[in-house]
Amino acid sequence: MKTGASTSQSQPANGVPVEDIEQKPKKIFRPNLINLLNRINFRDGFITVHFRHNKYNHVITIQARPQICNDDYLRCLWSDHFLGLPQLKQFNFIYFTFNDGLHQIQVVAKLIELDDHGVYLELPETSLEMKFREVKRYDCTGIAAQVFQDGKMTEANLTSFSAQSFGLSFLPDSEVHDIIFAESNPVNVVLRNGTDFIYSGTCEVVRQHASSNKNMLILKPARSNIQVFRPKEVRSERLVLNPLPNILFRHPLTRQRCNLSLLDISGTGFAVAEDEDHSVLMPGMIIPALEIEFIHGFSVRCKAQVVYRQSTEEHIKCGVAILDMNMADHVRLSYFLHQAKNRHSFISTTNVDLDALWDFFFETGFIYPDKYIHIREQKERFQNLYRKLYNETPEIARHVIYQDKGQIYGHVSMFRYYRNTWLMHHHAALKSTKHKAGLVVMEHILQYINECHTLPSAKMKYIACYFRPNNKFAERVFGGAVRALEDKQKCSQDDFAYFHFEPETETVPFSPGWTLERTCPEDLDIVRHWYRANSGGLMLECLDLGRNAEQQDQLTNSEYRTAGFQRSRELFSLKNDEELIALCIVNRSDLGMNMSDLTNCIQIIVLEPEQLDKNIVLTVLASLAGHYEHKDIPVLLSPRTFADAQKIPYAKIYALAVLNLEYISPFLMFMRSLTTPRDKKIQHVS
Repeated sequence: MKTGASTSQSQPANGVPVEDIEQKPKKIFRPNLINLLNRINFRDGFITVHFRHNKYNHVITIQARPQICNDDYLRCLWSDHFLGLPQLKQFNFIYFTFNDGLHQIQVVAKLIELDDHGVYLELPETSLEMKFREVKRYDCTGIAAQVFQDGKMTEANLTSFSAQSFGLSFLPDSEVHDIIFAESNPVNVVLRNGTDFIYSGTCEVVRQHASSNKNMLILKPARSNIQVFRPKEVRSERLVLNPLPNILFRHPLTRQRCNLSLLDISGTGFAVAEDEDHSVLMPGMIIPALEIEFIHGFSVRCKAQVVYRQSTEEHIKCGVAILDMNMADHVRLSYFLHQAKNRHSFISTTNVDLDALWDFFFETGFIYPDKYIHIREQKERFQNLYRKLYNETPEIARHVIYQDKGQIYGHVSMFRYYRNTWLMHHHAALKSTKHKAGLVVMEHILQYINECHTLPSAKMKYIACYFRPNNKFAERVFGGAVRALEDKQKCSQDDFAYFHFEPETETVPFSPGWTLERTCPEDLDIVRHWYRANSGGLMLECLDLGRNAEQQDQLTNSEYRTAGFQRSRELFSLKNDEELIALCIVNRSDLGMNMSDLTNCIQIIVLEPEQLDKNIVLTVLASLAGHYEHKDIPVLLSPRTFADAQKIPYAKIYALAVLNLEYISPFLMFMRSLTTPRDKKIQHVS
């Protein structure tokens, strides 16, 4: 038996505030009432039976389960532990009520029989339906809450939810039974569904109610919008698709199945239309598993968070941000959206014509004679590698191809060689004023990066690119970005001398005092301090050269093996009388992963150039050459000025540009400035 509040002007016996109830109730005729009662029976639901004390006038309520009804009479069985009929002899039956979360129906029935098992009633010709909420309320179970106010923390259970407010209950034996929440002060709330974190936000107290059974607290979010990610000057373009996609999910708080229509969508989020009365999206709420269905048979899944709720004349509009997504699904999403904008530009499609791709590389001069001589001896390995890269869409690689009428006009790709760094490379295009394919594929891959770099699954904190400063386009883009952003913690550049080393038959030993040994974390600390003093850029972070380099490499190597590729890296310290002179990196990967083998080479970073000479460098290279199967070993030597001073011959200069993706918006603004008229060009965007 449950005892409700006394009937008064402020709160009726059903517990719903008078101000929330419509002043003009709607009539419900008996046939419709019977249908509603049978629906409650079908769902094993309850009605609430109200009794008034015949002497003291207070009201009690008892929950009952309605039985099947097909005529004017209704039998209900008590659902609570019933204390006996004698106790009810002092009470008179008033009416019974039930609600659907939005409307409450009050039925003034005629009492026929009352016993220990239940009640038998005659239904009236008409009953009253009253709308007592703007938004439908749902009952909740199994959701734990933590509530914070003015230094106090209490635990509670979520009992009800709507898109505008929610109710919490505190058990009477809890430590907070006597705590009164200050309605003028904010309340911070955390909601969890098992191990899933669902909501955290600042709320306002709507009302609180205490009884002998429990304390109730009704809260509403203090804000109608939240900020999930840092604001971007350059945002992803929202598209209105036809037909409109739907989102499908099980509500994390009510466990109801939801199906809502999208208004627009991008690679970072979407807007949803809701009916105001039945809206279920609350700003700040996280949806752990959400499906975006474009057409039957094509959908992607993600983790999402509601970021705003706006009322319009037609509907409630809610914005939803994508928090994370399986990268295979995100590539499919990006492919679908970018095809809607440009049907010639494809990202990581699996149906690449590899013959057309090789023709393109030769026709553009990307594979020039010297490079082809290097490739030809391993031609089959190259072909097998590219078949895997372009037809199996591995997690570690992406590519964008511009293709029209079967011919490839532009290409760019990138792969994740370090823990959170993607290397962009192989950018090439056929000269065509019609297609401008080189610019299109570059813009496309940058848009993709802008959309996905905030997703944890992307593992994308830095974008890096080795480029030759004499390449006008690359220098204008990457070298220009370093100058435009004016901050080496946003975008930096380090130069390397590039040459090939062919070891002699006999290895010359090191002079006394010189050693080449495995790098330890303390050595990497020294490298970090040296680099900070001499450059201050992003190279060490980009190349995973922190104290945990070995652990990072093990994780990345494992991912490469899982994807069916090779990767390994070993670090060596060149020392003279225990002083660190240079850091040597042995990179090994599939031959052709980068066509210049910049990830299948020896890197040497010289810390103390005045103590090092050409002969010692050659001895180091000879000592490390045994790690490679091939005899022609690419070498990257930094700083380039050391190679010049020691007259070490090199074939090319490679600059390593690194962009911190927290600052991708200034970079994209700089990129836009390259294609605008000169008088509108953005000179500095830092």
